[in-house]
Amino acid sequence: MTSIEEKLTTKQRLEIETRLANYNIPVQILQMVADRCECRLDASVSGRDLPKKPKLSILLTRLNDKAVMLLEQIFLDCHDSFSNFRFAVFLSSMYSPLLHKFVMDEKIAGESGLEYSFDVGIYGRSTEKLVAIGMQNNDKTQQAADSKSLRKFLSAVKDLRAMHASMRGAYYSSSYGYHDDNPWRLARKMHTYGSDNEKAEIRFFDYRDKIYSEIKSP
Repeated sequence: MTSIEEKLTTKQRLEIETRLANYNIPVQILQMVADRCECRLDASVSGRDLPKKPKLSILLTRLNDKAVMLLEQIFLDCHDSFSNFRFAVFLSSMYSPLLHKFVMDEKIAGESGLEYSFDVGIYGRSTEKLVAIGMQNNDKTQQAADSKSLRKFLSAVKDLRAMHASMRGAYYSSSYGYHDDNPWRLARKMHTYGSDNEKAEIRFFDYRDKIYSEIKSP
């Protein structure tokens, strides 16, 4: 957390909760935020709502002020330091949180024995196997993603795919654009087949004005 008071007035809290309720934040992401803020999140439902998952608006009321303010920084103020949470929520639209587990700041070994750091690792809940990874352009000087960064990502994907046949997707996002505006040129050169002769899906995104926009292959 940044140096910010950990108490909200009732009005302040209601305003933040109302805005956050418009986001599709999975329970497991809320749980990660709650854990960071020393808050126990009760995600259970009861009565006639038992077969359903709890509503986000209800879960938000169960968080402490510190957790609500952290969610505000992540999703409303869009602090760069918490971009991995936003990326995980975006990827959860492709990989159902009911079937997949999301892990932040994950280190994963490839066939070469090298370990790679990713912003988000996605695993099958029933199999525990790696399904997808997400990496962002985290350049501290806020420079556009260059060929060096993209080569690092694509080489890691190739190595991981050789080790993890279950891996089906690799996603890269940049908040500062791409150096040559066309990451697909390099991707086509380096996009190789996995051990079962199936390609892992690779997609590139631009994050601007709180929206992820896909860079389509020309």
